[in-house]
Amino acid sequence: MGFFKTLFTGKEESEEDKQEQQKKNQFDVFKYDGIQAQRIGKLEYALECFRRALELRDDMETRLIYANALVSANDLEGAIEQLEKVRETAPDNKEVLLNLAELYFQTEQYEQMEDICNAALQLDDSEPATHYQLAKMYKAKGDMISAVAQCTLAISKLDEPFAEAYYLRAQLLMEMQQYTEAEADVDVILQLDEENDEYLMLKGECCEALQKPEEAKECYTKVKTINPYVTNAYLRLGAILMAEGKKDEAAKIVEEGLQLAPEELKNVNGEYSNVEQEMHDAYKAMDPLGFNVGI
Repeated sequence: MGFFKTLFTGKEESEEDKQEQQKKNQFDVFKYDGIQAQRIGKLEYALECFRRALELRDDMETRLIYANALVSANDLEGAIEQLEKVRETAPDNKEVLLNLAELYFQTEQYEQMEDICNAALQLDDSEPATHYQLAKMYKAKGDMISAVAQCTLAISKLDEPFAEAYYLRAQLLMEMQQYTEAEADVDVILQLDEENDEYLMLKGECCEALQKPEEAKECYTKVKTINPYVTNAYLRLGAILMAEGKKDEAAKIVEEGLQLAPEELKNVNGEYSNVEQEMHDAYKAMDPLGFNVGI
């Protein structure tokens, strides 16, 4: 490199230039080694590479990659620290702000999250994702009315349905016992994804609340078919059947749910987890004398 620089410029490369070039080369090696290591699942080595690279040069792209790797390592506070540094140099980057808001939400730092969302709204108050983030924050804080309002704003900012915002608003409306409105929101997102087990569960709960047991049973049965490990579908279906006086059929449904419960539902001692214990208790309640309980 020094020879060519001398050839074309007539000047020898200074020691300072050589050191700077060496530093750049080292930075590139650490950065791209880190990227490759992350791709093949060597996360700890990748993190060390990114740390070493950033010691050599403050590079925004590398810092963003590093933050993403820290999230993968479940070091959310570390990721927040990196994104805050990026924010210092790029305060108008909406994507960084939204990622920060999500991390502050996951770490339950709601005051910081609200500040970030307000900063994002000052940049662009038409961004639906910002309103959705605020809705999640208000729900976590128990302010259901504000959460619904933010969901509505998020929905209004897009021409096509914003599925996550509709789903969250439906959940909020269910908690507020506005069942008809909740069902209307669920119907919108079921048109987008009719086999989403979470949407179907919420639809079933809406139908139960609106005294439509046949529709509720249809929803829970469909959930069982799509994802047999949704234990609540068996419980709710069993409860409806019990209310209809179909005790044997109800017990059979709940037993089926127990038999399909994945092993992860038990802790290391083989005891019942909360979910599986609930299934077990529901089954016993359907057969109080213990004639048919084989679990």
